[in-house]
Amino acid sequence: MSETPNYFSAQELTCQCGCDTVEFDLGFLAKLNSIRHEAGFGFTVSSAYRCPDHPIEARKKNGPGAHSTGQAVDIACSGAKALEIIRIAQKHGISRIGIQQKGSGRFIHLDDCSAEQGFSSPAIWSY
Repeated sequence: MSETPNYFSAQELTCQCGCDTVEFDLGFLAKLNSIRHEAGFGFTVSSAYRCPDHPIEARKKNGPGAHSTGQAVDIACSGAKALEIIRIAQKHGISRIGIQQKGSGRFIHLDDCSAEQGFSSPAIWSY
């Protein structure tokens, strides 16, 4: 059996606030690669790891969110591809999914965070 390739560059997974930190969880990366492999089409990562000082994380009322764990990613997509990503992600055990499918900037958020980490799981939400 062949190994699933790595479809994601370190640059895609690095915090974009200027700190250039990448603390992406390798277990989640393996799961993400498996999802991408099964989907059979490319993923455009719009956000991956965010350090606690990233402006989006820093302004969150309850502290940094899933992206700061290195176990979350936003994938720019819409329509049939968004639905397919959700279907495959659930098959691979992703139980926290955020959906932004209106207006511009459409994406699917996937994360592998748990209740033990302080996150509601399973959970699905819209932005």
